[in-house]
Amino acid sequence: MSRHIQGGPILPGLITVEAEGDRRILRLQGDIDSAVVARFQAEQGREPPAVDAIDAGAVSFLSSRGIAVLVRCAEAAVAAGRNPPALRSASPVTTRVLDLAGLDVSVLPR
Repeated sequence: MSRHIQGGPILPGLITVEAEGDRRILRLQGDIDSAVVARFQAEQGREPPAVDAIDAGAVSFLSSRGIAVLVRCAEAAVAAGRNPPALRSASPVTTRVLDLAGLDVSVLPR
């Protein structure tokens, strides 16, 4: 899966924040490597967005920088007075990486 956005290089994955009613969903797709995270941060700005849920069901690779995005968005949600975002969909790769990092339940409740 390649993503070509606004004249930039083709990347193997994509991170977006989508609105579903009054809820904000962090959606990750494909290979979440450092280049994908850098593009997301450039588009979102310096502060991570506060989100209500995370959809990582289409992730095929998750780097340490990708994990950091998940954690920072969860922290931003709590700092904004929201509940920690629910991990509503996770690929086997996502589940395995979060389990290995010890973050599956403690940071991102399912």
